[in-house]
Amino acid sequence: MIEANVQVVNKTGLHARPASGLAGLAKKFKSRITLIHGDKTGDAKSIIRILTLDVNAGSRIAVRAEGEDEEEALAAVVRFISSLDE
Repeated sequence: MIEANVQVVNKTGLHARPASGLAGLAKKFKSRITLIHGDKTGDAKSIIRILTLDVNAGSRIAVRAEGEDEEEALAAVVRFISSLDE
């Protein structure tokens, strides 16, 4: 299991459109990918779970990946979140 922290720079946070893109990306990996925001955790492969984290602009979240492609999965998810700009 590996983990990294990332700041959400998108001015609207992780709302429906970016959550959909993030879930689609996460589903490409075999690893379990979890997002952690405060005391809430959510499966990055689920749009609903991402939205329930209530991630706003400027929030810092932890991304945790566990599985056979965890390094690639973590890098891709962190890159996706840190590059969001709508």
